[in-house]
Amino acid sequence: VWGDGTAFAAKVLCSESEQGIKEFLAEIESISEAKHANLVRLLGCCIQRKNRILIYEYLENNSLDHVLQGN
Repeated sequence: VWGDGTAFAAKVLCSESEQGIKEFLAEIESISEAKHANLVRLLGCCIQRKNRILIYEYLENNSLDHVLQGN
């Protein structure tokens, strides 16, 4: 939870990944450009040494497939 109380989801990428910074930044750019009502937004990212974290808006009520299918 952010300081203002906003919930978020964090995806921590494997530090053993062979993906370089350039490829990671290209992935962030493509995710950021994707706009659709059924996609969660990328709120931010963190790169520190080999650690890479993506921060997404939080979606409640189980997983995305449950929300999209209305279950």
